[in-house]
Amino acid sequence: MPAKSYQLETEANGALNLACQRAQPFAAAARAAGTRRVYSGALKRWQAWCAEMHATALPAAPEAVAAYLAELARGGKAVSTITGALAAIKHAHASAGLALDPHSPAIAAVMAGIARCASRPLRRAAALDLETFRTLIARIDGTDVRALRDRALLLIGFFGALRRSELVSLDIGGRSRIDITAAGLILHLTDTKGQAATETLAIPRRQDALCAAAALERYLAATQLRRGPLFRAVNKAGRLGARRLDATSVRHILIARVGAPTFSPHSLRAGFITAAAQAGAPEHLIQRVSRHKSVNVLRGYIRAGEPFATSAAHYL
Repeated sequence: MPAKSYQLETEANGALNLACQRAQPFAAAARAAGTRRVYSGALKRWQAWCAEMHATALPAAPEAVAAYLAELARGGKAVSTITGALAAIKHAHASAGLALDPHSPAIAAVMAGIARCASRPLRRAAALDLETFRTLIARIDGTDVRALRDRALLLIGFFGALRRSELVSLDIGGRSRIDITAAGLILHLTDTKGQAATETLAIPRRQDALCAAAALERYLAATQLRRGPLFRAVNKAGRLGARRLDATSVRHILIARVGAPTFSPHSLRAGFITAAAQAGAPEHLIQRVSRHKSVNVLRGYIRAGEPFATSAAHYL
């Protein structure tokens, strides 16, 4: 049904209009929260550019979209950023019942040229190797709430190969939760990147200071948390609050504990993948933890972490 006719029908039918409004939260949940934030920011930048150029943002002419993408490339934006901008514009059109073909000649030609001329090496987060990570955890001493929280957060983030949005979304109870068992931790992850269904992964117990389950048990014993957000803000007096940590907080915690902005939150995820590969773990088992849909993306982490160890020249 055309968008205009659909609008007239919903306006004429109050019950149908209400039902459509109730469907919006489910439509919004089709994409992970991080993706929605990225799309929102990209769409605002596109609309601002259109206003400056006196162009129509929705519906957009393919030639205008192509010109905008070329402007991003001239501004030094990475190909991945430009591809994301195009995806956000396409999504905005689809949400409004409008059509935008990203494969139209104008857009396709510019994107092909950008890929050929404006690409630059992909910058990956530095991987936290296992020994560096072990040293980092050992430096988080003390039994205060902040130290207990940070130790549990970093260990779960590393051995779960979690994205920072997944890490801060963990609850005690609820949908995105973490269960403690005799064998270790079981994480039930919702609202993950590129995945609508709940994903489950396990973090086994260890017999050393890097045991995520033991760290979590000490944190929960000290805080007596029973429900709600797992990782929360700690005030200046050292008391745990009710507010959930946001994704940016993970970066601040990691930098504060490392002492320099050498690593990013993604270094936890990259570090586990690299360390597991160096230890000889099969790719399919690493992928089960990292939940990468593409093994080629997974191998990118492994090659970046051990370029000489994976060289075929060793066999000559």
